[in-house]
Amino acid sequence: MSDLAAAAAALGIPESLVQRSAEARAKASGSSVDEILAAWAGGGPAPAAPSAPAAAVPEPAAPPAPTPEAAPPAPATEVPEVEAPAPAAAAVVSAPEPTEVSPKEALRYPAVVTVPTSGLVERTVGAIPRWLAAAFFVLPLFGLIQLASATSNDCGSGTELAVDRVTGAVENCDGSPFEGRGTPGGSVDFVALGAQVFAGEVVTVANCAGCHGPQGQGGVGPPLGGVVGTFSSCVDHIDWVAKGSSGFQAEGASTYGDTGKPINGGMPGFASSLSAEQIAAVAAFERVRIGAGDPATVLADCGLVAAAGEAPAEEGAATTAPATTAAP
Repeated sequence: MSDLAAAAAALGIPESLVQRSAEARAKASGSSVDEILAAWAGGGPAPAAPSAPAAAVPEPAAPPAPTPEAAPPAPATEVPEVEAPAPAAAAVVSAPEPTEVSPKEALRYPAVVTVPTSGLVERTVGAIPRWLAAAFFVLPLFGLIQLASATSNDCGSGTELAVDRVTGAVENCDGSPFEGRGTPGGSVDFVALGAQVFAGEVVTVANCAGCHGPQGQGGVGPPLGGVVGTFSSCVDHIDWVAKGSSGFQAEGASTYGDTGKPINGGMPGFASSLSAEQIAAVAAFERVRIGAGDPATVLADCGLVAAAGEAPAEEGAATTAPATTAAP
């Protein structure tokens, strides 16, 4: 084994560092590199630099005869010895950064490169910003405040109903039971029911809007803006909706309505798909919302409510309406 390898093994540092340290020590001490390496390989200290020789001090000449003014000669100055420089300290070598780490080891670094080919750097540690943490608390709280402030506790305001705080029963503003749909007093809103039938929301096959248009403006079927003029009586209107073209023709009729319009066979009958109340309701809807008829007059004419001056129907009694009617 060479002195360099033996010195590196004895000192526990790489050979390159031992070589450079030996060269620096040899230059400072005046010894050769081989001497330094041999000393280190044997575990001993490197040769020290030789001390600089002391300057020769000349012997003083015989003093002259003393005279009254003569000063004594100055003493010789001592030259201090030059100490040899200490051996160069071994360089501190830090561990190189690893090229690959496991997911667990990656937590020791603030960021790691997850996709080397694209240089994608991923942070391994992080924290939720304070403003975002505050938002998680403030926003739901703000929503609860808005929800609470949206309640006015006034019956009739914003479609709010009366609630008995003791029993929890929900009532209309006039104190009548709330049945989920209808007008105050629990009666059915027949015009609203007719709108649902007209749009096909009650029975799919009975979709009047599909032929007459969503607003009754016409389409495959004629427009319904003049329906009150065509049928001055709601009973005739209901009869036409219930039987349709084929029903009228089966009875020997060739026209329909007050204006005597010819039957072209395009109007279906809905007596088999809708109830009598639903047919009367859709006829009322067409006469009120599309034909601009007076709601109270139309509902009475269609037999859905009692006319003014007539006794109201008994509670639980069936609503008066033709039994063979249907919706367009």
